[in-house]
Amino acid sequence: MTPRPESRISALEKRASALEASVEELAADTDENFRSLKQDIKQLSDSIEASYKQIGDTFMAFADTMATKEDIARIEATMATKEDLAALKATQDAQGQKLDLILQLLQKQGE
Repeated sequence: MTPRPESRISALEKRASALEASVEELAADTDENFRSLKQDIKQLSDSIEASYKQIGDTFMAFADTMATKEDIARIEATMATKEDLAALKATQDAQGQKLDLILQLLQKQGE
């Protein structure tokens, strides 16, 4: 038995209506998911931007405390070299020897 055309049309309309309702629900869910995803991306972007700003501020603060080339040159100019220290030690040794000689002479005079 074949259904009457009115029944077939009614069944097709119900079927089309159910399919359209499913499509609309899926579209609404997808739209909601995209909005949520867009909000998550925005929050992540803001967080990354804040992190980059904090890193930049930290770097700039560190750069302000670093010695410049001029500071390093001034420190090197006033710093004693190995040669300076060796000359100072030689001078002290020579003075020590002179003091030893003076002490020996004084001891001889006292005898």
